[in-house]
Amino acid sequence: MSGAAPYVGKRVAVCGTSRDDLNGSKGVATDYDRDKGRYNVSLDNGQVVALKPANLEPTQDPGPAKPTAPKFSWPKSEPSTPKSDPAAATSWPMMVMMGLFAIYVCSQFAGSGGGSGSSSSSLFSGDGDDAEYHDRDEGFLSGKVREVTTLDELRGALAHHSHNTGLPVVVDFYSHSCGPCRMIAPLYKRLASEFKGRAVFLKVDVNRNYEASSACGVRGMPTFQFFQNTKKVYQFSGADDRSLRHYTSDVVDKAEEAGTYVGQEVTGAALRKFYDENDAKKAEESPKLAEKYAQKTAQLMRVCKAKYSKIPEVSPRGVDSNTSSTDRRQVSARKGTVFSELTLEELNAESQQLQAEFQRRGAEYRKPAEQREEDDDAESFFMPAANATAEGVHKVVIIGGGPAGLSAAVYAARAGLKPLVLAPSFGGQLLGKGVDVENYPGVVGEHATGRGIVELMRQQAASFEARFVDAAVLGINLKERPFRIHVNGTTDINGTNAATEEILAHAVILACGAESRWLNVSGEHEFRGRGVSACATCDGFLFRDKEVAVVGGGDTAMEDALHLARTSARVTLIHRRDRLRASKVLADRVLAHKSIHINWNATVESFHGGDDLSHIMFRSEGSKSQRLKTSAVFVAIGHDPQTPFLQGQVELDAAGYVVLQRGTSTSVPGVFAAGDIADHTYRQAVTASGTGAMAALDAERYLNQLM
Repeated sequence: MSGAAPYVGKRVAVCGTSRDDLNGSKGVATDYDRDKGRYNVSLDNGQVVALKPANLEPTQDPGPAKPTAPKFSWPKSEPSTPKSDPAAATSWPMMVMMGLFAIYVCSQFAGSGGGSGSSSSSLFSGDGDDAEYHDRDEGFLSGKVREVTTLDELRGALAHHSHNTGLPVVVDFYSHSCGPCRMIAPLYKRLASEFKGRAVFLKVDVNRNYEASSACGVRGMPTFQFFQNTKKVYQFSGADDRSLRHYTSDVVDKAEEAGTYVGQEVTGAALRKFYDENDAKKAEESPKLAEKYAQKTAQLMRVCKAKYSKIPEVSPRGVDSNTSSTDRRQVSARKGTVFSELTLEELNAESQQLQAEFQRRGAEYRKPAEQREEDDDAESFFMPAANATAEGVHKVVIIGGGPAGLSAAVYAARAGLKPLVLAPSFGGQLLGKGVDVENYPGVVGEHATGRGIVELMRQQAASFEARFVDAAVLGINLKERPFRIHVNGTTDINGTNAATEEILAHAVILACGAESRWLNVSGEHEFRGRGVSACATCDGFLFRDKEVAVVGGGDTAMEDALHLARTSARVTLIHRRDRLRASKVLADRVLAHKSIHINWNATVESFHGGDDLSHIMFRSEGSKSQRLKTSAVFVAIGHDPQTPFLQGQVELDAAGYVVLQRGTSTSVPGVFAAGDIADHTYRQAVTASGTGAMAALDAERYLNQLM
């Protein structure tokens, strides 16, 4: 399969699947999931299925006929109407048609949102008073994170909680191929549970809901935006758990100070009493105003507070005695009483509400099974750090969750050592690779991606009783026995560590990998998350149809350039040498790609722009500084081993890599190293897995001698 997805947006026929009921079906391939290597196909019968390209073939079938609107027949003019009468020239049908056309045009402009700026003005015209929200999802009361799949749905959710409950809304913009997104996802779920009923937690898949991410001005992932009364009050990018907790707590405090009204309303009687005491002229309007603000309690309170510095009394939401008979019949209908009392218009409105509810509740179950389970993958294998501490001294602890650490976990678990893996849930560099991983032996098809390989390894290790803790190692003491490893433990609501857990081990395998290296030039740090990134598979889709640049000349830079060339208008590769250092197969693909242009012997000098990156300055050998217009720059110049916490504990070389003594042994007996943390030369997933297996075998021999 090439980088393109030729079936997207086209009609296809299903063939050769194991399900006879699907073969012969026809529909439209709505989008292509590159991570799974499957198209999402919307069949003519309304079913949505995920199918491999081999099970699809193009078809010229125009699809099911769309219902045609009945033709409008103009009424004949009455003979008695004089031809000179101007009223005859503008008959009532013409006036109706013109009115409908005007309404349509206005609605298109009002709903367009426009722009891709970072302010909430791109979401709403005014403050969103006209937004409608029929989906009364109350998952926030039990601490659920809800995904919104359209821009209108996001607008509706923000308007609903601004007008009705007064709760703040937190939105996580993420991608399934983004490692940091997966790392922060468990914390985001825990925050939703901690703040249940006090805030609303939403998530937006930037690939699936590009319209919403574009309207919100998202330029990096993960990005978190915090809304109060439809206005964006905070935003930050990156897997920063402290910032996430801090801003969530702050926006909740502000909302509660202003007043929140979950499940509350102002009855007609209460509003009448309020106006009798504060504005007698409006007392007679209280029934009409109560009806107007029936689903806008928070907005009514803001209006009253601003005008009178007081608010009316609220009560649990129910049926007000002053509610009109029509509204009472609608409420009764929703409670299951007979519909015979309702008018045709009321029945139609009720039907639309029920259809919206069925669509919402059924959306989750129309997804492929693997997609429904995907959200819980990051948490399914992990246990709290406190549980690991309570188990006493572990035989072997593995620090790192990439190919090296997981391979070590498989071997150690099969040896009966019950290893404990300490690693953030994103699983190392490999999980961030959205491109196909074609050089890992034995892994093909839908699992031949970075994420697919890591998840297979994680499942295999867990099946042999390996345990996982989603935690970052803060420090280590290898001078005492048993070895002492300090990890981030429980965290209080303000984001400060309430406890640091200490995990004990007889043997330790270091498989921490490496982290992205930066250019460290002017403007680079300031524009991170606003156009500067080190993860093309995470953030590349945000710059679809735009000009982007990649800095580097190795395998990572080639993979990034090829990945970006699928969606970006143009990719400029900036390399400081006159030849690529990447493997031949990747270099040849880049050199042959028509959308990738290479600037040889060039270095980046600085990054520039306003709210977002607009251009960079670079210099080629023997020439003056040049300006390159670009919406994003992806830095891919290598990695540095993650060994700062090992300073003074084990022997490191000048570049920070762990020095190996024999096999995978380090300068400290009982401590072993595997993967990129000790590999200057190869730095491949398969070599990391091999050294992980070696480290587990070495650790087993050491423990046999020790015990």
